[in-house]
Amino acid sequence: MATRIASLAGLASLLSVEAFAETAPLSAIDWLSNSVREEAEAPSVPSTGQPLHQSAKLPDAVTVTSLDAPVPDSVGVIDADALGLPVDVWGRSSAADLSAALSRVTFGDGTPPAIHRFLADMLQARLSAPIDAAVNDAFFFARIDRLLEKGHLDEASDLIRQAGLEDPQLFRRQFDIALLLGRETESCREIEATPEFSPTYPARIFCLARLGQFDVAALTLGNAETLGILTEREDALLLHFLDPELFEGEPIPPAPAVPTPLQFRLYEAVGERIATDRLPLPFAFADMSDTVGWKARLNAAERLAASGAIPFERLLEVYEERAASASGGVWERVVAFQALSGARRENDDDAVLTHLPKAWAAARDAGYEAAFARWIVPTLRRVEEPGGAMHLAFEIALLAEDVELAAQFANSSTEDQFLLSIAANRVGTQPAGDAFGRAIIRGLSSVNAGPAFEALIADDRRGEALFRALDQLAEGATGNPDTTAQSLAALRRIGLQDLARQIAVELVLIEGAA
Repeated sequence: MATRIASLAGLASLLSVEAFAETAPLSAIDWLSNSVREEAEAPSVPSTGQPLHQSAKLPDAVTVTSLDAPVPDSVGVIDADALGLPVDVWGRSSAADLSAALSRVTFGDGTPPAIHRFLADMLQARLSAPIDAAVNDAFFFARIDRLLEKGHLDEASDLIRQAGLEDPQLFRRQFDIALLLGRETESCREIEATPEFSPTYPARIFCLARLGQFDVAALTLGNAETLGILTEREDALLLHFLDPELFEGEPIPPAPAVPTPLQFRLYEAVGERIATDRLPLPFAFADMSDTVGWKARLNAAERLAASGAIPFERLLEVYEERAASASGGVWERVVAFQALSGARRENDDDAVLTHLPKAWAAARDAGYEAAFARWIVPTLRRVEEPGGAMHLAFEIALLAEDVELAAQFANSSTEDQFLLSIAANRVGTQPAGDAFGRAIIRGLSSVNAGPAFEALIADDRRGEALFRALDQLAEGATGNPDTTAQSLAALRRIGLQDLARQIAVELVLIEGAA
């Protein structure tokens, strides 16, 4: 292998590059690239059997952090007031407790869309930091990583920029965001301009090549081989990356089931692009490029729209790029939305109502019905008589949180009037049809959220109570009615009455669709 590098670079043996010990990723996300090294750990003190003060040497300097200093967890891009949250919602909860509570919030197919939206917004909110945030940044990293998991890459990047890139683990995440969004050259320049960052060899070699320094990249690879630092996969992949013609015909190691963003870009560069449909959601952004086939771009856009990671208008742009080339699946959704969008542009209300049912079915099938509802509601506001689409228009208005429009389209049925009473904050004025509906009424009218929630709230740990309530409500209409009632009551006790009502509406709609 060293001989082959010599033929590639010629001068590898002349370059001396400092070797660094590999460090394991610190994130709970197991697909992040190991792109930036941490400071080397101090060697452990040998055991001599002597008292500590005789065998251990004190550090030369002690780092002191002011408890008044700005901390990453204080940054945000959304005002707490806009979400109905008290700025001190974390109260006396520790960063570790909040991180654990956030990690337990899991989503399923029946999770109300309002929970997805609210959690993403809350993670970006400007709130008072946890009490120990000056010495423990675990919750800030949990916020960033949760945004990354859900595909909110630009939002995570904004928070990282606000907090600063001095922390290697923050830069590591920023580097991966750049790789996934096709902005790696910018991040490579930041690595080059920031001496305190120590990139790992794969990241260093990749960036040198991206910045046009191929000779230095080859020399660096040769040095890494000599030191035995690279894995067999890294070695072979980087060889093909730097000179694919020289090593043409030699096998490339199979891609891992879940690559890192850096591995993903390297495999792409050597002509072995990895399909993203089974990879974590953030990789779908790599398929939004114009260089990728239309079907892959359609699938990626639908995944991202369903998660709220891109606006519905961006999905629509992809839908309208060309005519569908086949039938079934995503192609039916393309046809449905092209027809509806065309009617909408032409202000043809009759055609809008004609195409609305198929588009609604397509949106529900792909999981982005809430985003679709907010997009189509302005059009429905000008429709005086939706005819056979009245009940559909009613549900769409509820999902878009347009109570006035929902009232216009509601019929006299018990179900519609019950839903309208919740949305319009008239809980109890309409009877519930089943045990689940009665649980909704209890949750939206009770002054007590149950012992577990009340204990957290009384202990000024409202943030933990909030995460617990969101987790229990994320189970959707399949959850326990009593748990649902207590969770809705907890949201109201924290001051999130509007959110509680919208989640309740969506839970009833989900139950009716099940």
